[in-house]
Amino acid sequence: MTLLTPPPLDQEDDEMLVPHSDFTAGGPQPMEVDDPPSARFTWTVENFSRLNTKKLYSEIFYVGGYKWRVLIFPKGNNVDHLSMYLDVADSATLPYGWSRYAQFSLVVINQINNKFTVRK
Repeated sequence: MTLLTPPPLDQEDDEMLVPHSDFTAGGPQPMEVDDPPSARFTWTVENFSRLNTKKLYSEIFYVGGYKWRVLIFPKGNNVDHLSMYLDVADSATLPYGWSRYAQFSLVVINQINNKFTVRK
């Protein structure tokens, strides 16, 4: 299994993970950035179907000066299918009340049959 975090979606693209209208007045707000940093991270998990672990973290990668990693639960996180998250790798060292805004997508590539490849 290969996981990708491609660059942010274009503004014209209808697909957004968290539409701006879903933010509450007191919650985190997106920053207006003229040229936001973007990156692509690829994580290949060997023998995915044979994994016998509750959760697995990718190696740490940097985007915009921040440390990130992908977290997966191969058998699901309270569900019966793969659960996958973008994780702030150094959250335990950040000050109380910290927040970050990130626009991202995650891709699971099925190397046997591409029609089962998923992008969210």
